[in-house]
Amino acid sequence: MLALLLFLVPFVSGLTIQGRVVNNQQPAISYLTGTSQFQYNYNAAYLPIFVNGRAMDGLLVRVQDLSNSSDPYSVGPSKIAVTVRQGPFNPNHFSYSMVTQSHVILQPSSPEDSEGIEDPRLAYDEKTNTYYLMYTAVAKNSEGGVNAYLSLATCHSDPTRAESWTRRGYLFPDLKWSKSGALLIRDQGPSFLFYGDSSLVPGIQVATTNDLLHYTYNSSVWLPVRPSSWDSLLVEAGPMPLPLSDGNYLFLYNSARKGFPSPKPNWDVQYNVGWVILDHNNPIVILQRSESPLFSPSLQWETGVGASVLGLTPNVVFLEGWQRYPGSDSNDHFIAYLGGADSVVGVAEIIVKIDGNKYFVDAKYH
Repeated sequence: MLALLLFLVPFVSGLTIQGRVVNNQQPAISYLTGTSQFQYNYNAAYLPIFVNGRAMDGLLVRVQDLSNSSDPYSVGPSKIAVTVRQGPFNPNHFSYSMVTQSHVILQPSSPEDSEGIEDPRLAYDEKTNTYYLMYTAVAKNSEGGVNAYLSLATCHSDPTRAESWTRRGYLFPDLKWSKSGALLIRDQGPSFLFYGDSSLVPGIQVATTNDLLHYTYNSSVWLPVRPSSWDSLLVEAGPMPLPLSDGNYLFLYNSARKGFPSPKPNWDVQYNVGWVILDHNNPIVILQRSESPLFSPSLQWETGVGASVLGLTPNVVFLEGWQRYPGSDSNDHFIAYLGGADSVVGVAEIIVKIDGNKYFVDAKYH
């Protein structure tokens, strides 16, 4: 049982993590480049695809369109669409199949998600060949606003087809606001769901599960916001944690702080990406936490400011999907998929270097 989730972070020595944007620093999926029929494409989850004896790399992408052409910040409900990487892996050129309505796998279909299906995060269980997709279902409430519910869908066959997915409903139906679930599947003991966007409590929370379908809620704070820091306004789960070569896990998280004015009315928030190292024996124990962001908005498609870019939500980098670097034998080398300004999908490279037992993380663009 998770009796206490707020851990002291000990000093650990010897690891360097570097992050850099690849694909020539350009978005891989964008309405402006003709790679999607949707105006806004962002917050992508990595989707490993195994169909007809072939293994392919795909993405599940949150997509939206404007609901009012005279208001650049007025959008309709979100959907989740699939796209597949084309051709051999090339870090300087990521090409994906066109994102169209025919590639939508989840979309609003009932009052329970009438206002949108958002922010996919995926975990794949190799032993059972099962995909576990965490997403946010947004529904109207009786007060005229909306509620957000962390929800689950599963798939045992071709994940690129909408009919392959089974919706399992809300994970915490008694909560009026829950989001952002990153599932760590373990062979022994309970599996862990790192979730939340700091709305219910000032930090990320952890739930446990023994069957990957039903989750035990815990109200304690696991990873708190830090006052006067780049993660002071909120912290929010990134993608599922992945193991490093030393057995410990790297967990990426999203964060925000105020104080960054933008063209969007009443919006002065900046989103960044941070990281923590989790103990391999007990993944709710935090060994180290980043002192500075791994990624911050700097390129135009991340800041969303400029004549030739989209900027639904300025000053945002947001990470919900990653994979091991294709063709690399290292457990410390990754490709990550960044949402920029809630408008496009970019690609980044993350390199981890371990020296002894200390962890350093740095981000560089190229």
